Amino acid sequence: MTRFTLTVAAVLLLASVSAAGGQTPAGAPAQPPAGPLLVPRVDLGGSLGLGVGWVSDEPGAAAVFLPGGRVGVALNRRWALEGVFDVMAGDNDLAVIYRAQARWLFRGAAAPGGLQPHLTFGGTGGFERDTWGPFEWRDAGGVVHREPRQSDWSFMPPILPTIGIGVQKALGAHCALRADLAAIVVPADDFVGGLLMPSVSLSIPIGRYPVRSR
Repeated sequence: MTRFTLTVAAVLLLASVSAAGGQTPAGAPAQPPAGPLLVPRVDLGGSLGLGVGWVSDEPGAAAVFLPGGRVGVALNRRWALEGVFDVMAGDNDLAVIYRAQARWLFRGAAAPGGLQPHLTFGGTGGFERDTWGPFEWRDAGGVVHREPRQSDWSFMPPILPTIGIGVQKALGAHCALRADLAAIVVPADDFVGGLLMPSVSLSIPIGRYPVRSR
């Protein structure tokens, strides 16, 4: 955990899931018929975003570019479970920051052609692969030591508190544009960090989004 926490801190310097069912309160107006307003059962997305953050004992903030992806499964008209991942890759390392989150629609499914605001909350974790070598070095006695190429993996479960807000608009029956802003708290023994992750993604449903009738 400590190793990946430090990796997240490096991201800041360089640049399972909780859910609940919603029900209509007694006496509230009945919802419109479900037919044209159904939420797709499965929603897939590809995103472009940034990781922008700070560390308590370092001045200023920095950002790094983070491409990523998303998959969501709707539980009902207002709740969905989502997995989101963002990737940072270098020549000798790979870090993936992932979020396990619930998504709550403020108004339920949007009317055809309308904006659909949402709130997300859950936890962030990640995994990292570091690769080094091969290299050699000579000790004081003149003996040459050779080290082979090696790799090391580290993993952190989704335990960093995360909350976000966003909006989605259907561009057609099979495509939607979505914008999100997630905020992640990164605590450690000797610092506290925060990471803001704005992103824009293109969503494709397994099914259809509601669209206006011609």
